[in-house]
Amino acid sequence: MPAPGTLFLLRHGQSVLNAQDRFTGLLDPPLSPIGEDEATRAGALLSSASFSPDTVYTSTLTRTRDTARIIVDALGIQDVPVLAAWELNERSYGSLTGRARRELLTELGPEVFLFWRRSYYGAPPPMSRAELGAIRRSKAFAGLPPEAVLPTESLCGVVKRVRIFWHQHLRPRIRAREDVLVIGHGNSLRALCLVLGRLSHAEVEALNIPTGHPLLYRFAPGLVPLVPCGKYLNPLAARTAAALVAAAGGT
Repeated sequence: MPAPGTLFLLRHGQSVLNAQDRFTGLLDPPLSPIGEDEATRAGALLSSASFSPDTVYTSTLTRTRDTARIIVDALGIQDVPVLAAWELNERSYGSLTGRARRELLTELGPEVFLFWRRSYYGAPPPMSRAELGAIRRSKAFAGLPPEAVLPTESLCGVVKRVRIFWHQHLRPRIRAREDVLVIGHGNSLRALCLVLGRLSHAEVEALNIPTGHPLLYRFAPGLVPLVPCGKYLNPLAARTAAALVAAAGGT
């Protein structure tokens, strides 16, 4: 039986709100200069691995789409379709959206802060109707269904939408031997890792995905990952970057 296609996951380059250590969620900031450099380095890594995707998926948010543009230029694959999917968007952080993490940690205390930020079922208090309306009117969400912009969301909720996306879009392409690049966010990619590797709730709660580090999945004929959590192209640099994410409280 022919081998399935390969899948690369890539968290977008650092955004300007990532650089300020704020809960970004459904806000739509651009990449920071560091984020642009991260995307350029990721493109170089993918090029050195001779990876040429048949399809690129992004979220609808600017930071993933700009990362994709840099990657596409680095790989010289301007004719490859780049498809935006709201199911790959970051989770809604509710009333935490835009807030500085350090301020919230002091305000809430570590137990509540980590429950809302990292637990599988925890969802922060919902954002206000005005905040929700402003996000829904932004360019990144034009024409999307109401379920694409929720007042708050748990990681469990992200897993549900990402699982559907896997079965409807990614799985058929990989089964058809396509090579696919998915450029997403910390939480949407954690959710996809859970779906792919059948991770436990505890495993995905502990998982940190750094910006700008390509993560490779190869599959057995039954589309079971050969390595449950995938393999980074630059494992040492990715581990170091993931440790920094963990030290800051996680994705």
